[in-house]
Order: sequence, then structure tokens, then C-alpha cells
Amino acid sequence: MQIYQQIEADILKWIQEFIVVPNEFYDGKFAPCPYAQAAMLARAVDVAVWQAGDPRAFIRDKASTMRQSGKIQTRVIVFPPRIQFSLGISEFVDGLNTELIADDIFLNTGIAKTSISIYPGSANKPYFIVVVNSLNAVLRGAKSLLKTNYYDKWPTSHLKIVVERRADLARRYGKSKDSSCPTR
Repeated sequence: MQIYQQIEADILKWIQEFIVVPNEFYDGKFAPCPYAQAAMLARAVDVAVWQAGDPRAFIRDKASTMRQSGKIQTRVIVFPPRIQFSLGISEFVDGLNTELIADDIFLNTGIAKTSISIYPGSANKPYFIVVVNSLNAVLRGAKSLLKTNYYDKWPTSHLKIVVERRADLARRYGKSKDSSCPTR
């Protein structure tokens, strides 16, 4: 199997073994993403594996083309760990959000915890990922999760960075500027 096919398989395995499985952090009641299993079953998730070239151009292309992808609601863009530390990558993703939110696209950076990158030179570190989601689906999910104890153990700083920041960006840059976006 070619390395890039194996990387895609690694990410799909990570989703199946970590993202959709009830986690001890949530006392076994929730998976890290409670909606991922349904999205996987609906084939609404895909993986884009970076091979070479400008990571920013790759992110822009894969995020922008998700609009034409039909039923795909989540795209996981995968990179070697070193890309996480590329100068300005987080700021680039933040700026891209301001452009794409009006088209129902929202990006988050992260690492694929529990994975081990097989990109050359990865030194047993996890893959760096950019997750592209349908903003409206994520906002609906977050609003629903606020009615549960899903966020109870989240540090306040993490809740602000993830949930409140996303809702604020949706209000500022979304088409509807919907004020019912979830906040705590």
C-alpha cells in the first residue's frame, strides 16, 4: 500500500478507534465527537492527505472544494506533525474561516491524538490535522450538546477557544448572522 493510502487508512482507523468511541474523559457517556459515528455511516466524512507543496494552498483547495462535494459534511486534512509548527498556519486557518463561514464551511486545527504519523521524519508524533466541517451542522450539534453535561469537564479556556469562538465567528461572518448560535 502506498504511504498516502496508509495515512488515509490511519486516519479512518483513528476516527473509528478514538473519535467515535465513548471516552473516559466523558465518564464513558460520550465519544470525543458524538456525531462522528452517524456521519461515518452516512459516508459524509472524507480524508485528504497532503503529499507535497504549500500546505496553505492545500488547505484552501480542500476546504473550498468541500462545497462541491455533495454529501460530505466533514473533511479531515492530514499533515505530518511538523506542519503544525509552520509559521502562521493557525492564523492562516483563522483567516480562511472568515472567508468560508458564509459558505457554511468551518475549519479547526488539531492533532490526531493516539495516532502515530508515518510521514518521514515524524519522530513518533501524531498527525497534524485540519478538520473542515459544515458550520451549520456543528452549530446544531453544539447547541444540542449544551443541553447535556458534555461540556462540564471542559476547561473554561477550551470552551472559549472552541465553542464560543466558533459561535462568535458564525455571528460575525455567517450569511444569516444567526444570534441563536450556541454559547454557554
